[in-house]
Amino acid sequence: MDIRIINGCVVAEGNTLKRVTIYVNWGKIEKICDGEDKSIDVRREIDAAGCVIFPGIVDPHVHFDDPGFTDREDFGTGTGSAAAGGVTTIIDMPCTSLPPVINGCNFDHKLGIVRDKAYVDFAFWGGVTPAQIESGSYVRDLKELKDRGIVGVKFYTVSGMETYPRMPLPLMDTAFRELRELGLVCAVHAEDCELVDFYSDHLRNAGRTDPRSWYEGRTYEAEPAAIWSVVGIAEKAGNKLHIVHLSSKEGLHVVQWAKQHGVDITAETCPQYLLFTVDDLMEKGSVLKIAPPVREREDREALWDGLKNGSVDFISTDHAAGIYPEEKTRESIWDNYAGIPGVQFSLPSVLTYGYHAGRLTLEDICSLMAKNAAVRYGLYPKKGDIAVGADADFAIADIDGEWTVTPGIMESKGKYSPLMGSKLKGRVIKTIVRGEVVYDVGKGVTGRRGFGEFVKSNL
Repeated sequence: MDIRIINGCVVAEGNTLKRVTIYVNWGKIEKICDGEDKSIDVRREIDAAGCVIFPGIVDPHVHFDDPGFTDREDFGTGTGSAAAGGVTTIIDMPCTSLPPVINGCNFDHKLGIVRDKAYVDFAFWGGVTPAQIESGSYVRDLKELKDRGIVGVKFYTVSGMETYPRMPLPLMDTAFRELRELGLVCAVHAEDCELVDFYSDHLRNAGRTDPRSWYEGRTYEAEPAAIWSVVGIAEKAGNKLHIVHLSSKEGLHVVQWAKQHGVDITAETCPQYLLFTVDDLMEKGSVLKIAPPVREREDREALWDGLKNGSVDFISTDHAAGIYPEEKTRESIWDNYAGIPGVQFSLPSVLTYGYHAGRLTLEDICSLMAKNAAVRYGLYPKKGDIAVGADADFAIADIDGEWTVTPGIMESKGKYSPLMGSKLKGRVIKTIVRGEVVYDVGKGVTGRRGFGEFVKSNL
């Protein structure tokens, strides 16, 4: 055998911790033994003493900006940040790279650039624009992306990107029906464009520049209204629907209704919506500027409840680093970049505010941060679980280890976070991708650029 991992515990059924020995060969989990087992000769041994061995975390929603916006982030710094957070597989969005991943040629271009930079494994979302629907090229283009292994296609009901505009609902219906035939997930950033544009323009014209004006402009009603719209289309089209970065209690109620009425829908939320509220936005300012914005305390608590009861299916980060400090310290909230880096802190923050606060069990965390997304996006059983035959991807964590978030530990190009200065309880000690240690708490990112591999969806 190549590797033996000893003295660690995995999360077993019933939320118990079970001490195991894990054998790895050729990047795959070969054998899992209860307790200590040294009956097989190995080339290398990894001691996980005192730690929990989680399945490698799967972050299904990141923006690593490569190629095109690499002054903010690139695939090396993004995947390095992932490795430092116990994330062994990321799924990169199609819209924040140039050209956007909307056909086979653009896919190949992006893959050729980023594959030699990745420290962890990765998959891609694909995209589609209104112009492709109107010209009819979307049928060929989406088939090309499907054949290359994308996990799904991203849509915006409101967008500030010229190269990736919002999708009007009639054209979205057309795309949904084609994607139903391809078996791919349709992921939607759901905020009603008319509501957002009207109230944001109204506040800007009134001279409001304070952080709360961002919250009021992205009016609360915009999210549930947009989710109702896309649920109505998906109910008729029969496609797989996913709501990204769910932020509100009322939006969650729409998702719950859709699940109860047979729509094939999943939803994700992010640590920022589970940890912060508009009061924090007013205090921290543009460091916490995201879209949709953080909401009220009751929304935060509803999302925690949704994770626990299964109406919110998994946790992502929507990692999107801005250039710091230039894009996060401008006087007007409207002039600052909307996005924060988060992939490095997702597991520690969920351990701190979820597990240690009694909101989630370790078993919940394994599902919400690894298995559920891997299953939904066709990466399972290769990814998302600790099982014989799966990739040997692990996040080895000291779940009681306390540490403080500082700029110096951040692997992202964006050295800022709303968590800055916070003490977290739960620390990633080692991250292992296909049997290779790519992060060690004492050494930093230890993996090799280009070791990360593209993972093709099996949908």
